[in-house]
Amino acid sequence: MEKYKEIANDPAKLDAALKETWAKISKGKDSLTHDEFKVAAEEHAKTLNLPPGLQPPTDEEKEKARKLVDPDGTGKINFDGFVKLCKAGIAKAKSEGKL
Repeated sequence: MEKYKEIANDPAKLDAALKETWAKISKGKDSLTHDEFKVAAEEHAKTLNLPPGLQPPTDEEKEKARKLVDPDGTGKINFDGFVKLCKAGIAKAKSEGKL
């Protein structure tokens, strides 16, 4: 968990980690469909040593996330949307005292 706290609280490390993660999950594409993103993100999450007890998002949280990453309703998620989603998750974790 300390590794994630360190990254989340260092803007340069966070930017580098987000770029690296997007490169892995997008496999060089500029954008992903919502389904492609979901599959890629789930596969990537399996490679991480995430803390136990993380709950899957509720339907309401999924809808908020969709609006955040794809505000124009294009059906695609690009790097900017991915960054917004990750930073929103970090802000939520910080507010809950998890980071």
